[in-house]
Amino acid sequence: MPTVSTSQHDALEPRAYRDVLGLLATGISVIVTEQHGQIHAMTANAVSSLSLDPMLILFCPGKRSKMAACLEDMEHFSINFLRHEQQALSSYFAGGWQGSCAPPFRFVPWLGAPRLEGSLASLSCERHDRVDAGDHWIVIGRVIALHRGIEPAVPLIFFRGNYRELASTAGSPAPELDPVDELPQIFYDRWHA
Repeated sequence: MPTVSTSQHDALEPRAYRDVLGLLATGISVIVTEQHGQIHAMTANAVSSLSLDPMLILFCPGKRSKMAACLEDMEHFSINFLRHEQQALSSYFAGGWQGSCAPPFRFVPWLGAPRLEGSLASLSCERHDRVDAGDHWIVIGRVIALHRGIEPAVPLIFFRGNYRELASTAGSPAPELDPVDELPQIFYDRWHA
């Protein structure tokens, strides 16, 4: 078994945890629901596909977020993937917008919940389940409709605490490793892209 030097480990502290998680690049989405004629929206990067059969997706709002107050009565919601040029909308729906007026946006009627016009893609969902998970909720939605925006499909990316764009050129290769004497047993499922 290979050994790992202690210099490669960070202390288990909240800031170190956030810094390590920041190394996982994520897309940015806006979650939208409508209740009693009022539209509620929030920025989220804790969004993940969960199942293909049935088609399930999840997002994770903080328990102290304004969206958390809507969860009890939420029946439908949309998840709208942002384009690289929609960074202002990410900041606005996250509550961090510093401008004197809101950036331009429009919600359009759609099956179940409004859709954010101009986004990279959108999913309409009906709530399937809600799971208590520490200081967040895991909200699971069953996908009932899909919408793809216009090309080019260039997503807004969040990495190391900053917005990024996908590079059009390849990066540096990973460092070469010494061969391993004994290979671990590997269990895998075929990846379906």
